[in-house]
Amino acid sequence: MPKEDYLIKYLEKLSRVIAAMLGLKEAGKQNDALRLADEAFKETLSVNVNDLLNFSDEEFQALILKNSFTIAYLQKLCDLSLIIIDTLYEKGAIENMKNLSRKTLLLHRILNEKDKTFSFEREATIADLQKIIDY
Repeated sequence: MPKEDYLIKYLEKLSRVIAAMLGLKEAGKQNDALRLADEAFKETLSVNVNDLLNFSDEEFQALILKNSFTIAYLQKLCDLSLIIIDTLYEKGAIENMKNLSRKTLLLHRILNEKDKTFSFEREATIADLQKIIDY
């Protein structure tokens, strides 16, 4: 039971981070939003966003699979990554945006494998990510 309590608390924390990032983005504070994302990734995956961008797709996938995240946890990581992608676009960091889009696409595919429930929203996001990558 304590492990479940920890996961629930951490999912709630990730939700608050995502909400705070959205607020910062809307206020035009992209650097602050990216700083929050960096802290969240350090806490979750023990790597910051820049390190993550330097990982090969295979290294990133291995890192995610090694951690055996729950479906809800993977979904929050996907949500967080999508906000970072949007923020990178706003900052004009197109190559970093495309790089993170590839990793986020991998996250969504891992999520699809774990969650056998079909999601139209997830499939639309996958299509959008593929468009960004192909851009």
